[in-house]
Amino acid sequence: EDAEMRLLHIAAFATASFSNNRVKERAMRKPFNPMLGETFELVREDKGFRLLTEKICHRPVQIAMQVESAEWTFLQAPMPVQKFWGKSAELNTEGRGRVFLHSFSEVFSYTLATSFLRNVIAGEKYIEPVGTMTIVNESSGAKAVVTFKAGGIFAGRSEEVTVQAFDDKGLPVTQGLAGKWTSHLNLTSGGSDTGKTLWKVGSLVDEAPSRYGFTTFAAQLNQVTQVEHGVLPPTDSRLRPDQRALEDGELDHAEGLKARLEERQRGRRRVMEEHGEEWKPRWFVQSGMDGNEPVWKMKTGRDGYWEARARGDWSGVLDVFDA
Repeated sequence: EDAEMRLLHIAAFATASFSNNRVKERAMRKPFNPMLGETFELVREDKGFRLLTEKICHRPVQIAMQVESAEWTFLQAPMPVQKFWGKSAELNTEGRGRVFLHSFSEVFSYTLATSFLRNVIAGEKYIEPVGTMTIVNESSGAKAVVTFKAGGIFAGRSEEVTVQAFDDKGLPVTQGLAGKWTSHLNLTSGGSDTGKTLWKVGSLVDEAPSRYGFTTFAAQLNQVTQVEHGVLPPTDSRLRPDQRALEDGELDHAEGLKARLEERQRGRRRVMEEHGEEWKPRWFVQSGMDGNEPVWKMKTGRDGYWEARARGDWSGVLDVFDA
């Protein structure tokens, strides 16, 4: 019910997204690049939300996401951008995150802070967020500034982070957050730790450094459970054959499947270019502009994903995994 605490919770949520890189070995693993039109759903009735993502653009890579709950909605269309600086790589995510709290008619927004992949050439590789990011309550004007503490040249990865909140007049408020983006954030009052933990990381899989640094949550995402069985569209990541082969330990087979999938994707793109056509997302539509940034939302009604899922009707959905 407290406006300051709502702002700090959203700030903690935004900061928490960096924690999936807390296992340093994760920086050595190249992720799968989704196919254009690839989707992923996550229905968690136990946690009261449902999620859909769709890759909507290949160059530059952009993925639209919408997460819905009775109390809130989260929207983002992240577009990763990399710059190489010799010994390090700068990692930015364009695309503002937006959180709608329905009971309070409030909208929060933020752009993720810059991260760096350190020691690209030699030494221990790790990912480290730097600088600041600002979470804005667009309904009131209040904001929270997340600051990632800079480390020294020889200090290794810096993990400390603080959050300073400001009211709608720009004046600092008493409550804030402090901790580590790799482990937790505690509530502070007047700059002192209250001992109350607002957020902490989830558990990791056993032997996480040799298993992609996965959290137990992430390790479950490729599983087809009773919730998904028989109702997924042919574009869902769980049905991607090269990814499944890799999970099953069939590395050579996975590599061959990946090459064929990517060649088929290039072929589809050439055909569209020859006919002067552009790819159109199946489940997301641009709903407007926020400054210079387009806002993507899920289609509704008969063209909506959840409506098609309920009907079991995936007609007109391109099977992007047909190799």
